Amino acid sequence: MACGDGLPFLLGGSDNAGPALDAKAIEAGILPDPKNSGLAGRYETRGDLGVDRFCAVERTENNFAIGFLSTIGSESKCEGIGTAKLNGENVEISLSGQGSCKFTARYDGFELRFPAALDSGCAQYCTDRVSFSGTQYFMIETGSAAARDTLGRGIERLCR
Repeated sequence: MACGDGLPFLLGGSDNAGPALDAKAIEAGILPDPKNSGLAGRYETRGDLGVDRFCAVERTENNFAIGFLSTIGSESKCEGIGTAKLNGENVEISLSGQGSCKFTARYDGFELRFPAALDSGCAQYCTDRVSFSGTQYFMIETGSAAARDTLGRGIERLCR
């Protein structure tokens, strides 16, 4: 028997072990339930090249004003504001102000992940030779009030 061969049996015979394991973790309270988790709040990821930030302020049910900053050293960055619509684990993001940039991010109630591939219009939100594709942000404080405290570099307050 190879590693993991018994996992589908343990999870009720499912061949789709990943989602089944997530469901068990949600049921046990180990993972937050994305259906019951709001997007509003302040998110960060700290790395060797700086602090990446994301924020979301709820405007109407499941509709948000958002902002993000992805740092790649002291001079290079991606930064923008826009709107988002939460639909289960999918977050439809549309950036505004510097051109058309729309994409679907994934949200599990704690971590927000931008996709690895973005439309070419999204490059307008970055300095030369950088991208925010594949970035991830972790919830550090919930609520719209916390989101309003998120600072950017070129944009003073990423969420208002």
